[in-house]
Amino acid sequence: MFDLPLTMCYIPHMTVNVNYPLPTVHWNGTPQETLLEDAEKLSNAVDQAYDIVLQAMEDCKVGIHGRDYYVQDPANEAPSALKRAQEERGKHIQNLIAFKQYNLEHVMHLRSQ
Repeated sequence: MFDLPLTMCYIPHMTVNVNYPLPTVHWNGTPQETLLEDAEKLSNAVDQAYDIVLQAMEDCKVGIHGRDYYVQDPANEAPSALKRAQEERGKHIQNLIAFKQYNLEHVMHLRSQ
């Protein structure tokens, strides 16, 4: 139903190139160890949340089923309510994947400093 990526993992010494600011370790800033510990904690929590969401979707008795949406389709207009519901859920799963990647990029960046 959804195109899910392979498991994301840390790659040692990889440079992260993103379009948003990442923390800089410097003399007057938060220690690298603290920044990294916080980033890893958040990254692990998001990974767990992602796994829980996917498991919950697998465990659903029904999930998104056409019989619960077809009555919303006057004169069979396209795209159907079912298709729109599936696309909406897919968008939110992709956002969760993007948040996983965002947090992984922080960890990789901090480990490389």
